[in-house]
Amino acid sequence: MESNTIKLLAPAKINLALAVKNKRDDGMHSLETIFQTVSLYDRIEVSLRKEGIICHCGELSGERNLAYQAARLFLNKYQSLNPLSSKVGVEITIEKKIPQQAGLAGGSSDAAAVLKALNVLFAKPFSYHELCRLARQCGADTAFFLKGGTQWGEGTGSELKELPSAPEMDLIIVKPERGVDTAAAYRIFDEIGVYSHLCFNTWRELLAKKDVRAIGENFFNSLEIAAFELVPEIKEIKKLLKEKGCQAVLMSGSGSAVFGLLRDVEQGKEIIGVLKAAGFLNNWLVRTIGGNSDNYY
Repeated sequence: MESNTIKLLAPAKINLALAVKNKRDDGMHSLETIFQTVSLYDRIEVSLRKEGIICHCGELSGERNLAYQAARLFLNKYQSLNPLSSKVGVEITIEKKIPQQAGLAGGSSDAAAVLKALNVLFAKPFSYHELCRLARQCGADTAFFLKGGTQWGEGTGSELKELPSAPEMDLIIVKPERGVDTAAAYRIFDEIGVYSHLCFNTWRELLAKKDVRAIGENFFNSLEIAAFELVPEIKEIKKLLKEKGCQAVLMSGSGSAVFGLLRDVEQGKEIIGVLKAAGFLNNWLVRTIGGNSDNYY
């Protein structure tokens, strides 16, 4: 083991597009999506200790946290492969900035950060593909965050393909007070939604050309219709952002966060004032960020 503590930033993600393709025999839904990391972060500190796993995360502390589950999976796998090694515990401290039930996957990002940190702390016993296998047991989005950036996801979202990096885009993220329960969103989608699909080649070409306007014109999310039923404010936020000049507006994931494509940061600052006057207080100005393995595997 190389050191005792690592600190990381765990970024949020948005979905530039998300299509629900069908419902599988196991009750899960098959989808196609374009994942994109953005500059809204949780702060993670991972330290080795003598034994046990501790996860500090306010009201999200304890073994229900995905970061705790990621640490347990990592340690169990490591110790099964190294039975003669002395047992070691982990202490995780998470400073949350990414809101819950927003479609921004903060919990999954935290879990991926823990896997990456532990892989370095234990002198990189696992490859990227081995970490992916662990990550897929921590939620559908966790494997994406091992690299981040711009990626194609399919299946439940954990089957990934590389894409050209998205151009740097200024965005505003707005989250209403209420969140969306993902399971509830899919239940409603099954009643009123329509299956669809994305074209990998189309998105690869769009991203390669770095044409921000064309990318915005292809924003799409199958789950919006279901989320509108659960949290009508999502539709209100979308309308307001369009009226204030955002080039494109979309709900992220299963919601309830909405993001708007900005001309520049100054436009975003003006819109925040309007949002606050309308009672929408949870707002962030962010940019798209590229992927970075940082030699974690």
